[in-house]
Amino acid sequence: MEVTVHEAVLLGLVQGLSEFLPVSSSGHLVLGQALLGLQPGDLVFEVIVHFGTLLAVLTVLGGRIRGLATGCVRRDPASWRMVVLLLVGTIPAGAIGFFFEDYLTLAFQSPAAAAGCLVATGIVLWSTRFVTGRREEIGFGDALLIGLAQALAILPGISRSGMTICAGLWRGVDGREAASFSFLLSIPVILGATALKAGDLIADPPDWNVVAPLLIGLVAAFVSGAVAIRWLFALLRGGRLDRFSYYCWAIGFTALTFFWLGS
Repeated sequence: MEVTVHEAVLLGLVQGLSEFLPVSSSGHLVLGQALLGLQPGDLVFEVIVHFGTLLAVLTVLGGRIRGLATGCVRRDPASWRMVVLLLVGTIPAGAIGFFFEDYLTLAFQSPAAAAGCLVATGIVLWSTRFVTGRREEIGFGDALLIGLAQALAILPGISRSGMTICAGLWRGVDGREAASFSFLLSIPVILGATALKAGDLIADPPDWNVVAPLLIGLVAAFVSGAVAIRWLFALLRGGRLDRFSYYCWAIGFTALTFFWLGS
């Protein structure tokens, strides 16, 4: 893989922002690679930027994560309940990723499919204008529905954070609590995806001449990811997610038009 510093910064920023804002990081990465002429699904860069976003969520939610860990050590029922809820929410995506890996690999090679899924994400986000979540405690039914929503978001262009937060809102959960659960739920998903790809990366390590741009991309993904998480929490304090639908539609329809004219 050959990636310049400017491309690494651009794709790292896009990955970090779109990983946690409800606009689909995978869709943006697929479209960005197509626009820059990079090989779709480039293993090295995907591992690096995903690790950057993992560091971002661990940093921003570090206090809550430490609280959960401490509570589990002290056998606090509420902490163990949250851990079980996170396991329930993780199972659907893990199962689909395991059984349909080959089909998902093909999906990540289609920029047009990613653009179409962005349009679908916009529709889901727009639907939240009709719901208002007030409940601050997530139940097992909520966790299961959020987990199923996360499973759908394995497709590039379907926003993981958007689908999971919307699922929580549809169930009547407060937006900030739904977002917090969504970001906690992202940790095993991002960690699993990174570890899976890292195994192949270790078997076929990159040339040293591309390490510097990759590290720059990691930092860009980390910083932009942390900013995105804090920004989304602030937005959910006084607004809805439907405003992001217009962005998804604009990017999706523009990309579809571009690919249609270029075909």
